[in-house]
Amino acid sequence: MKGWVLAMHCHDANMATVIQGGLEAEGIPVVLMNKQDSSYVGMCFATRPVEIWVPESHGEQAKVWLQNLQT
Repeated sequence: MKGWVLAMHCHDANMATVIQGGLEAEGIPVVLMNKQDSSYVGMCFATRPVEIWVPESHGEQAKVWLQNLQT
């Protein structure tokens, strides 16, 4: 995605929406990209992480926010 950077991969789609809300509360626009292959839905080995993307201009701010979340 041109102009956007990958902030993180999240293995839990529900947690991805929580992280999205936190980033947006900080004024950081967020796009979630779930690359789950619909033909394998329900198969535990087929799960893929949700990608969390932010605009390049907010990349550093998102990185700092995510690091603070992990501590």
